[in-house]
Amino acid sequence: MKSRGGFTIVELLIVVVVMGILASITIVAYNGIQDRAKKASISFALVQYSKKIVTYRAPNGTEEYPPNKEAAGVQDANGIQYQYISTSASDYCLMATSGSLNYIISSTNPTVQAGTCTGYNMLVWDESSSSVPITSGVADTSTYRSAPASVRIAPNMTGRMLSGSPYSGDVGQTYTVSLWVKSDTSWNGTNDNSKIRFGNGSSGTLLQACGYGGVKADWTQVTCSYTLTTGNTSVGISVGNSGTIGNIWIDDISVSRT
Repeated sequence: MKSRGGFTIVELLIVVVVMGILASITIVAYNGIQDRAKKASISFALVQYSKKIVTYRAPNGTEEYPPNKEAAGVQDANGIQYQYISTSASDYCLMATSGSLNYIISSTNPTVQAGTCTGYNMLVWDESSSSVPITSGVADTSTYRSAPASVRIAPNMTGRMLSGSPYSGDVGQTYTVSLWVKSDTSWNGTNDNSKIRFGNGSSGTLLQACGYGGVKADWTQVTCSYTLTTGNTSVGISVGNSGTIGNIWIDDISVSRT
């Protein structure tokens, strides 16, 4: 009998294809395990923080929930960012975000579920990373309003888009940007382009702006809102430093839609 000397090209191709399929199955299974582990971690943390929030309410004599995340004792950790939203003393919503995963627990539904809180911050920034949510901005760990970092914007840097732009929605919905800004004492920026700016999502045409020019020796809060119209249901949002001298720092920035 004549023995075979090796595999044919067709047989080798079949082996390669089978190995590729098995590798894909393994990767999908591994990712699935990772996702389940992350979801379990998020759910556990939300339940524990919810208990702290309820405990806060019980002994303070006013039956009020904590006014903010710090008072609630909620801290970002393990790659999970939390948002605590309380629109009145009698309600709260706690949201956990990790990558594309969003889960919430609230006073109206004490069971963890996938979703987002009403009015949540759409611009979540992991301040422990080197990436920042403002184009051409730089993470600065030496100056900040809340640890561990703020975004530093150098002179002559205007129209710096926020991550996620353009933002879209339905007619009648309102986008609100809130941020805290501080400047060098020598800063000479003015309201012309040192501002929160809403522009048409396609053409960039100015729709609304709120300036923050003038020296900001202390952290100063600035808010700006725009309500979507029939012709403008998508907006690009930017900030900037129009000064020729001095840096500005931006921290605790949020973009919400209601």
